[in-house]
Amino acid sequence: MSRVLLLGLLVATLYVASLVVWPIERVEVSGTAHLERTQVLALSDLYPGDPWLWATSRRLAKLQREPWVLEARLERPRVGVVRIVVRERAPVATLVTPEGSVGLAADGTRLPGAEPTGPVIEGFGGDRTLEALEIARLLPEARRIRYDPAGFTVDWGARQLWVRSLENLRVWLPRANMLRGNDVAIYSWGVSIRR
Repeated sequence: MSRVLLLGLLVATLYVASLVVWPIERVEVSGTAHLERTQVLALSDLYPGDPWLWATSRRLAKLQREPWVLEARLERPRVGVVRIVVRERAPVATLVTPEGSVGLAADGTRLPGAEPTGPVIEGFGGDRTLEALEIARLLPEARRIRYDPAGFTVDWGARQLWVRSLENLRVWLPRANMLRGNDVAIYSWGVSIRR
């Protein structure tokens, strides 16, 4: 019994010592462009004075749920120093919604507060924003992509392109690229020029 009590006392002493002996002296934040350092610290709940040994990646769960954060990891380069390395999403398009415009990352994540950039995506019916983002990737000159249940209309350079599905675009894009200066409609059976 006394060994168990002694072992319990030793574990309790080591636990209390780990909370007090090595506090976090400095928290470094790197990789942010949109998020402020104070936002990262608040979302990670890591501050100087907290126990250094108990600073684990589990503390970053709330930060990783932030839409702007693609990836976040915790490093402990030396005793007393914690580094939070963030990789942020970047807006590649602007989505028009009934509530207003919002930035979109390449994976379709909505980025609140993003500056308007890339093609403008809008539409109605089922959500087809991921397909629209892929169309924007395939057609870098696209300025506006509108979708509805029938397909996509793309303002592409100085012309318009209509396509029913992303698959049709992938198949017939080389042919559509050859038809410079003309409005184009892409169907499952081929490409049509609209004059």
